[in-house]
Amino acid sequence: MDDSAALPLIAVLCELMILIPVWIFMSIVRWKLFEKAGYEGWKGIIPGYRVYVLACEIAGKDITTFVLHFIPFISIYAKIVTYMAVAKSFGKDEGFGVGLFFLSIVFFPMLAFSKKVQYIGPGGIPIKKDSSNSLTPNWQNPAPPANT
Repeated sequence: MDDSAALPLIAVLCELMILIPVWIFMSIVRWKLFEKAGYEGWKGIIPGYRVYVLACEIAGKDITTFVLHFIPFISIYAKIVTYMAVAKSFGKDEGFGVGLFFLSIVFFPMLAFSKKVQYIGPGGIPIKKDSSNSLTPNWQNPAPPANT
């Protein structure tokens, strides 16, 4: 094997030595972030499903935003909108959302591992729990009318 054939192989191996640890680290970050938001951590490592949970459940966006994540070029817009809402969901501002978009490897671990950052609710709207520890109010059985 001559040097010209070995060079691409060495380049690919060097690239894998960087990408695999980054992938493992970001998988751990997503796991912790999903747990902090009240979801099972494994949902953060399933490729398509994690986008759905992040966009629709954690960020509070509609299904349209989720679908836009899979359309080339438009997915950039969908990611920005989702990351802005994720930042608000954890009590951060739009600047933090921009950081999530441009430097995910720095800003997502800040959300996942910081003790000071707590999940507020989808899009920054606090979740009110009732006495039965349900995340949604009891809309099926409204309070009985007051006796007059």
